[in-house]
Amino acid sequence: MSEFTCDSLLDWYRFLRQNVRDLNDVHFESFTPAESEELRAELLEEIRKDYAFKLLTLLEADIRRDFLVSLRRKRRDAVSKAYRDLCMAYRRETRQVAKRASQACRRMPLYRIFDKLRACFSGIDEEFQRVCSVTKGYFGFRNWYAHGRVRAMPVVPDPFETR
Repeated sequence: MSEFTCDSLLDWYRFLRQNVRDLNDVHFESFTPAESEELRAELLEEIRKDYAFKLLTLLEADIRRDFLVSLRRKRRDAVSKAYRDLCMAYRRETRQVAKRASQACRRMPLYRIFDKLRACFSGIDEEFQRVCSVTKGYFGFRNWYAHGRVRAMPVVPDPFETR
């Protein structure tokens, strides 16, 4: 089995999207032209949601892995120090000061990691800060998709925008 990467997911997204667009009338025999276009649009929208969800889930896993690796290795760069400060504050809030940092902060809310990253790059890289803000906003969709689709659907990012 191949490893899931952003590029491999985008390749599959392109492939599926193109195949749904290329479906001809034989695939929609019992539908009127308007109904077949509506069905095609629904399929394309569901594919877009599915792959946006998969890309955001992959991104979340990478961010959490980087966060936990930074805590374990105790690097001295500014981001790692900010992560340790964030973790210590979280450990105090959750009364887990006696636990190892990587264990206690395993469930750190993702929005807090994004906020800390944005703060670290304040005045250094405004484009990175903007990307963090936009990406953080997309996780509202990821959570909606993953946890039951109960409330109104938030903005769905196009999979090509999350790159």
